[in-house]
Amino acid sequence: MRLSGLWPALLTPLHEDGAIDHDALAGLVTDLIARGADGLVPLGSTGEFTEFSGAERRAVLDTVLASAAGRVPVLAGVSGLSTNDTRALAADAAEAGADAVLALPPLYWKVPDDRVFEHFSAVADAAGVPVVVYDFPGLTAQPLSPGLLGRLAAEEPRVIGAKLTVRDLLAVIAALRATRPHRPDFAIVAGFEDLIPAAMWAGADGAVSGLANLFPDELVDLVAAVREGRADVAEAHRRVLAAFDVTELSAPAIPGLKAVAAALGRIPRATSRLSAGPQEAVLAAAAEWVAARGRG
Repeated sequence: MRLSGLWPALLTPLHEDGAIDHDALAGLVTDLIARGADGLVPLGSTGEFTEFSGAERRAVLDTVLASAAGRVPVLAGVSGLSTNDTRALAADAAEAGADAVLALPPLYWKVPDDRVFEHFSAVADAAGVPVVVYDFPGLTAQPLSPGLLGRLAAEEPRVIGAKLTVRDLLAVIAALRATRPHRPDFAIVAGFEDLIPAAMWAGADGAVSGLANLFPDELVDLVAAVREGRADVAEAHRRVLAAFDVTELSAPAIPGLKAVAAALGRIPRATSRLSAGPQEAVLAAAAEWVAARGRG
């Protein structure tokens, strides 16, 4: 499996009672593939992975895999609180048929790089499929250092790349410099959409994008424009930047993203298991956002 291009980090649509809406999830998968997604990433941060039991995660993954039907690869989020949790989730995802797994470092405890390396190796042992490591220091407070990424590239062939949800382009450049001398095919992908062009120009392979649930055409076009060296790449980037403040409608961002997705008809409803204040306020902010931009 090659991690490159535009991979939507899937929302997990829910019914009003909070149960998983499998029909809506299947429809989202089908639509994103039709619009040009290179792969799919269920059960990441955008998918509210922290809010689901192991059985629910498996049910989400089963729906995504059945709907994708082998048309694009599926990178399953398997992050857990501990290494043992993550190993169990990784083994289950591989058994379900995921092409690869995406894992954060151990959560809660802050541990040295040697321990994080052991964590990812243990996940690879359990999964038996390729592993992509996930760096999101804004939420984990456990950044994956360039030294750690370089060691993974040099010593752990089962780790095939890293998703970097980082605000600093210099962190992307440092990751590329640390990994590519050891393994030119070690994938680096951006997790924040505003950094896509700069990250790809520096050598990154694409993006795992939560906003692609809402604006798939714009994100697919932006990645293609950078890949192809098109003259309109600045305009493609401007269209994405014009929507980037959608992440500010709620804290955490997912309820706001879901509210806009529902207003745009991308998913049936805005239900989230994450709390971001009164639901009415989030829905009103989303409606105002959509109206101000002439979308919908």
